[in-house]
Order: sequence, then C-alpha cells, then structure tokens
Amino acid sequence: MTTPTYTERNFPIHTAETAPEASKTPMIWYAETFGMVPNLAGILAESPALLTSYWQTQNNLLSNAALTSQEINVVQTSVAHANACQYCVAGHTAFGKMDVFGNTDEQLNAVRHDKPFEDAKMDALRDFTLLVLRNQGRMASSQLQSFIDAGFSRQAALDVVACVAAKVMSNYANQIALTPVDEAFAPLTADLPYREERVARPKSVTAE
Repeated sequence: MTTPTYTERNFPIHTAETAPEASKTPMIWYAETFGMVPNLAGILAESPALLTSYWQTQNNLLSNAALTSQEINVVQTSVAHANACQYCVAGHTAFGKMDVFGNTDEQLNAVRHDKPFEDAKMDALRDFTLLVLRNQGRMASSQLQSFIDAGFSRQAALDVVACVAAKVMSNYANQIALTPVDEAFAPLTADLPYREERVARPKSVTAE
C-alpha cells in the first residue's frame, strides 16, 4: 500500500491507491486520460465532494457547453491568471496543448502575457470572462450585448459562469493547500510574474 506525500501545510497529495473510496473514480479517470494524476487532483481527493464537483463540472463543460474546448480552456486559463494561481496557469498551458483542448501557442501566450489575441472573438471572450469574475456577474446590458455581438450565445455566457466556478474550486484549493506544481508543469511557471506570490503578503500597519 502506497502512502501519500504531503504539502507544506500537511494536506495529503493522494494517489489513486491512497484516495478515499469516493474519490477513486475521478482519480482513475485522470490517470487514464492524462497518463498521470496531477497534484491538484491529489489534493482535491481529500474531499470527495470537492474533487467530484470539480471533475464533473469539467466533464459537463466539455460535453454540453456552447463554448468549444479551445474556448473553455481560454476562459479557465484567464481566470487562473487573474487569480494569480501559478499551478492552474501552468496546468492549463500543458493540457491546453493536448488534443482534448487543442489550443494554439498563440492563444496560450496571449492569456499568460496579457496580449491581444489574433482572433478578436477570443479577445471578447476573455474580456467577458474577466468582467464576470471581477464584478461577480454584474454588468450593463450593453456589455452582455457586446459579448453576443462577438458571436457568442446566451448559453455561452452561462457556460462562462460554470468555467469560473470550476476555477474557484481549483484556484482556491491550491492556495489553501499550497499545492506543489507537478514536475512536468514546473517549466511553465518560469515566466509568470506571480511565481513567488502564492501566499498573500500581510497588509502593512502604519504606526500612528
């Protein structure tokens, strides 16, 4: 029987063998789909409710969203980038290159480095995503209309919400647990400006 390793905050990084019984199905899916169980899944496995919610949300998006797989990954990488989650930005960059998402290097680099996309529709998608994230979904009708005018549907607008929800689960869990970046993804964190900003700095106190 293998034993899990632990993060510096003592969260177990489970394998498919050590995970709670209710977490085993998604853990096996990760191993079979990607040839590995990412540390993120290993951390989430400690909470079968969280791992299953995250896994099912991602699979539901790929099966049922109006957004394409490329667009789903652009949305989620944009959220992770805005949340300064180096783990998820690296992971979505690595997995984005796989057939399941099929992103181009141009698309991934545009997100990672805050650059315009070659495709104006992708710019509109990122803008709408960040509007949803930063304003908690609040927006002017004209802003929603701009998203629709760019070629998206109202279903796609709600799919963005599902993508944001998925990244709230993973980004926040990574910050709580301090999930170590998988060795395979580590090189993809090298040029991220928030590489060493995984823990928020305490606010300074001004002496009176």
